[in-house]
Amino acid sequence: AKDGSCDGNFECGHAQIGEVSGPSCVGVGRYPCLTTYAQSITDSSCIGEQACRSLVSYYGETPNVSSGSCVGYRACYYAGFYGVLGPSISASCKGDNSCHYAGFYFYGYIPDAYNSGSVGDLVGSCNGDSACKELGFFYGSVGNVMNGCNGDGTCQSVAYEATQSVSAIVDCCNAPDGFCAGVESNDGLVAADPTCKAGVNLADTLALIEEESESDTSPFTEKQLCYGKTAVENTVASLSKGHSTAAVRYGVNKAFEDLGCDDKSDSEICEILQL
Repeated sequence: AKDGSCDGNFECGHAQIGEVSGPSCVGVGRYPCLTTYAQSITDSSCIGEQACRSLVSYYGETPNVSSGSCVGYRACYYAGFYGVLGPSISASCKGDNSCHYAGFYFYGYIPDAYNSGSVGDLVGSCNGDSACKELGFFYGSVGNVMNGCNGDGTCQSVAYEATQSVSAIVDCCNAPDGFCAGVESNDGLVAADPTCKAGVNLADTLALIEEESESDTSPFTEKQLCYGKTAVENTVASLSKGHSTAAVRYGVNKAFEDLGCDDKSDSEICEILQL
């Protein structure tokens, strides 16, 4: 590319990428953008010996990689290869082996939607050597990671086996205090770093709102679910940006109000919002 993108031994390889700029996909001696499928790779992302080697998401949306993500030895390595990843990787995965096997399903040659690992968006996260090294690797499940797992080895093997699941890692597990390597569940995550609780609760709330949206017997109206979901999503964004506790609490209270939780005390959604 004219701006210096796709510069390395295999250049853009077998890539199917909507946009490459920055320069991005740069690495001397190895595999910049080998077999990569992505909507876009921009802002000097995928820089290093193996750059975006096998970045793809068979069962999720094709990723967007931006804001200088995937930089370092092995860069994105097998990120999302047979599993679900993203679709957003932004300002994340900076450091040797930082995103190593994110979302990866290892055994067999045919992807299996029921057994693949699953990882959500990575935003401002997994920065540091081996920071998110095996996230979701062997059928594990991890939700969005937003401003989390920053620091060498902070979340190295979170939820990387089939029985392990973490709803979200939001504004927590950051060095030096939030060292979360080895946790296997939401309870383990919160035990390792109590500040993770808000993100877990909000992620669980969003999942339950989606379930209620598909239910014919939901006690919530369509309008309540729509407004409540928006309030929760805005609160997650506030939390991930490090906004004040008061701002996050305001968002939670807004969701509680929009969902009409005052007369739905037995709803699991409303119970979580009161925690």
